[in-house]
Parts: sequence; C-alpha cells; structure tokens
Amino acid sequence: MTATRRGPVTVRGVFSNPWVRWALSLLILGAILFFLRDHLEFLRRGIGEIRNADPLSVGLALLLLIASFVAMAEVMGILLRAGGVRPPRTATTALTFASNSWSATFPGGPALSAILTFQVQRTWGASVVLCSWFFVLSSALSTMWLVALGVSAVFFMGATLNLWSLLTSFVLMVGLSGLVYWGANHPDRMESLGRAVLHRSNRVLRRPVETGVDKLVEHISQLRTVTLSAGNFAAATTWSLLNRLLDAASLWLCVWAVTGELPWIEASPDNTSLAGVVLAYTTAKIVGSIQATPGGVGPVEAAYIATLVATGMTAVDAAGAVIIYRLLSFILMSLIGWVIYFMYFTPRGLRANRAVESESTKRDSMETDPPGAHRPAPDAAHDPSP
Repeated sequence: MTATRRGPVTVRGVFSNPWVRWALSLLILGAILFFLRDHLEFLRRGIGEIRNADPLSVGLALLLLIASFVAMAEVMGILLRAGGVRPPRTATTALTFASNSWSATFPGGPALSAILTFQVQRTWGASVVLCSWFFVLSSALSTMWLVALGVSAVFFMGATLNLWSLLTSFVLMVGLSGLVYWGANHPDRMESLGRAVLHRSNRVLRRPVETGVDKLVEHISQLRTVTLSAGNFAAATTWSLLNRLLDAASLWLCVWAVTGELPWIEASPDNTSLAGVVLAYTTAKIVGSIQATPGGVGPVEAAYIATLVATGMTAVDAAGAVIIYRLLSFILMSLIGWVIYFMYFTPRGLRANRAVESESTKRDSMETDPPGAHRPAPDAAHDPSP
C-alpha cells in the first residue's frame, strides 16, 4: 500500500479552505465589536432617537444613502469601462459597499479599503495603471464636489468657513481632474512631457539622463488603453456630484426627522437652515478624512453637532439628528457592506485567486514565448470576474 504524498502547505492553500475563510470572517466581526466597545452607549441613544423620530423621514434618508452608494458605483463602472474593463453593475455596487465597510470599521481603514478595491479590480482584468487612474480621478472628483458644497455654503447661504482655503482646494481638484482627463486622451503628449521632466530631473540629480524613462514609457503605454470621451467624463462627474448631494440630503432629512420641520433657506427658531446642514456636512467630512478612530467616531459627531448648534439647532435636537444620521450612514451601511462582503466576495475568493494566477501565467507566457509560438486559447478558467 502506497501512502499518498501531499505537496507543501502554502499560505494560498490555507486561505482557500472555506472553513478558514469563515473563521477569519468571525474574527473580523469580533474585531469590529472590539473597536466599537467604547461607543455602545452611542448605539443605545441612537436607537431611542429613531423610535421617536418620524419614520418617513428616516426611511427616505436610508434610501438616499443607498442611492449615494449606487452613484459612486456608477463612477467606478464608467472609469473602468474607459479602460476596456466592463464589470457588471452588481459587482461595482457590491465592491462599493464592501470597501466602505473596510474603510469605516478599522483604524487605517481607507488603506485597507484601497487594497480591497485594487485586488478586486485586478481580478476583473484591470491593469495597475487603470486602477491607479481610477483612484486618482474618482478621489479628485469626489473631493472637488465636497469643496464645491462648502464654497456654495459660503457664497449663497451665508455660512462662515475659510473661503480662500476652500477655493484653493477647489481649484487644485479641478486642475487635477482636468489633468488626468487630458493625460488619458493625450498619451503621446504625456510621454513627451514626462521625458522632458525626467531628463531635467536626472541632470539636476546627476544621474544618467535615461534613468526611469523606460518605466515611464511602459506606464504611459498602458494608459493608451484608456479612452474617456467628454460625454463619459461628464457622466462620471455628474454621478460623483449625485453621490455627494444624496449623502448631504440624507443628513437634511435626519434633521427633519427629529425637529419635524425641513430646514430651508431661512432658519426657523431652534432649527438650522439649509446652509447649516451643508456646512455641517462639509465640515464633518473634512474632519472625518483624518479618521483617527474607526469611522471617525467621536470627532465626526462633534463636528456635526457643533456646526448644527452654531447655526441654530438646540443641542438635544442636533445630537438626535446626528445620531440617527450616523447610525444609518456609518453603522447600518457598514453592516450592509460586511454582509455583502461575506456573501459576495468571501465565497468567490478562491475563484478570484485562480483568475489572478491564470492571468499572471498567461502574461508571463506571452512575454517568454518566441514569435509565432502556439498559445492556447483562453477558456472559462481564465474568466477575470470575481
């Protein structure tokens, strides 16, 4: 009787085991509860506020939040399709929810979220350059509209904020968005400009003139696969704006749910105005970008409440509106994202890994095979979708 010899145990082999994956999922859930252990009182008070709030307003706020995630998923789909990658809308929407959960749950979550997004997009067949291009352009558009809301609060609604700082940020984001769009449509000009800059830098640093040029040309050549028309760029910009507007509108509805009165141009007694809601949203999002705690819990709520109180609301109503909004936008959206992650991405992890391996093997084969050598046709095992 011959004993069966098993190959060496690899890290990938261990993580492909479904029991290991579910154990890790439980560990992640345990970590979530651990990081939120100091904020359970926040959850209790928020549930009490929801019981006393107008259910129609809360329901509408939840629908707007979900719609804001769908809008951001549309931005992802448009930008990836510009590079020849066509993931289904269900996939981009699932990734948007899942990456938000990673970003909001853990300290340093945005970095983990970026890694998840990058890895999943790579399994869809996106190149490294296309993924990087998506991150830069989508972030620039989102920041541009956030700053635009702050500028509009200053100019049109009488709010007080550092005008010059906002204008500078707005101009920079518009310029960055325009530069990325122009570069994707003019790779030859980008290559010439990049060569000139590298040559000058190498001379100043006293290095060989051609240092780094080959790598630059390689990256720009991948950018040639990206074709973003003016119409698609406008569509991505519009969906990014909708993402911000729908998110801000959900906070607006949460104020209505608590006070029973929808904030408008002029503030009524013991209530804020539309200006106050926009200012609170902009200020808290800027504070939350630091994310020193999971989801910015603590500093973000303080920024929301302080701004709403400063613009006319009572402290009790402001706290109630913010707790409801954060329960919906932070807690509930994170839970939905984790459910989607465990149901949509965890069972597909092995398939995604195999897709990456197949694509890598195929690419290596194409680089090493001599001209005219026979290459096997792709089959279903090379499907890049997760």
